[in-house]
Amino acid sequence: MKSWTLQDVAAHWDATLEYDDVNEHTDSYFRRFTDSAPLFSIVPNARVLDIDCRTARGTAFFLKKYPTAHFTCVAMSPRFERLAHEELAKEHLHADVEVLKGFPLQGTSGSFDVILSYETLEHMPDPRAFVSELARLAKPGALLVLTTPNVLWEPMHALAPILHLHHSEGPHRMIPRGEIFDMFRASGWNLIKERAFVLIPAGPRWLITFGKWLEKIFPQWLKRMLCLRHTFLCRKNG
Repeated sequence: MKSWTLQDVAAHWDATLEYDDVNEHTDSYFRRFTDSAPLFSIVPNARVLDIDCRTARGTAFFLKKYPTAHFTCVAMSPRFERLAHEELAKEHLHADVEVLKGFPLQGTSGSFDVILSYETLEHMPDPRAFVSELARLAKPGALLVLTTPNVLWEPMHALAPILHLHHSEGPHRMIPRGEIFDMFRASGWNLIKERAFVLIPAGPRWLITFGKWLEKIFPQWLKRMLCLRHTFLCRKNG
């Protein structure tokens, strides 16, 4: 049962003034983009939805790789929308940017070739409806790239702001893999690939390097248990 609203999430992110400053020094933040990027490609002139785009750093990253793509960025809060515009302008890139106000999402059914959803599912009051809405907006055969934290890392996320290691995650519920799989099946998404990344999200450079080395030698089943982030690639049925 949900215990928060989209407005609660927006208020949290609008109040998180240190968001970019903190993530600038957190190795795991940008890895959500760089780890997933080798797992898929975006065809020329594709229509891409990035939800929640936060401050558009992911959009900027992928627009540089795929300059013909047409991006629509959906930000969770008005402040993130403003920062997304600023980030894109700074990088001399263009994308449509709007604020998430509720469901159904803006956009015609079957509009997008690719949907990117980085660390957003867990903040949704109704994650099942969210995954279903993404399927509505996707073309048949469209690609979904979705990342979300491992539920076993919930204690660390709770402690991080208390210990002043990271900003608070605000309203959220980390969702077990099995539940996510059920959402995909019920919404018409066919899971084609799953990977787990990030054993050590922050710390001195030597420790982060050691964590990346361990990721190279650990089998996927073990990384799915231990790593911070689950990354899913799906195709829209049809």
